[in-house]
Amino acid sequence: MPPDPTDSQWAQVERLLRSRYPAHHFRSPLDLRAALTGMLHRLRSGILWRDLPERFGDPKRVCSRQRTWLADGAWQEIVGLLNENGVGTPVLSHEAAPVLAIRTRLDPVPRGTAQVDSRMVHPVKIS
Repeated sequence: MPPDPTDSQWAQVERLLRSRYPAHHFRSPLDLRAALTGMLHRLRSGILWRDLPERFGDPKRVCSRQRTWLADGAWQEIVGLLNENGVGTPVLSHEAAPVLAIRTRLDPVPRGTAQVDSRMVHPVKIS
């Protein structure tokens, strides 16, 4: 995950956004730089949108703006601009999470294992 944008990086991001979106995209009371910083903070920390600190803007608006940027490819370009120097923060990826196994009492118990709780059901890979 890239670091928060510097002034020069923000200028590049803003130019990118202004080249992609009409003027009304920038008339929102949402401070886009603060919102972008909030998006990055949320991804780094793993917090829920509703727990986003107020200094980043209204969480619903920040979330909506990120969805807009994700939907049309602007988010990937923004992250690319911010990652140009290759400095960033590693984040937990879905591949790092263990496989979730859910079983029912109808499933056979594998040989050599203890009895499985009947409230558990079939294996599911989260990705």
